[in-house]
Amino acid sequence: LPQLLLCSRLFPTAPSQPHLAISVELLAFYQALFEHSCDLTNALASALNTHYEQQGFWMTTQEV
Repeated sequence: LPQLLLCSRLFPTAPSQPHLAISVELLAFYQALFEHSCDLTNALASALNTHYEQQGFWMTTQEV
């Protein structure tokens, strides 16, 4: 059954007796999303920093 699912571009959630399968295209999308999530996080942090500076709040240190 797992081989049949893979031929249909579906990834089984269990090695034997899978009850659920996930689209390979969806997995590829999540991989791309994960690869670019760092860029999104940095962009959000930069935008928040600019917004807070405009409100008069200045970051005093880079440490977390």
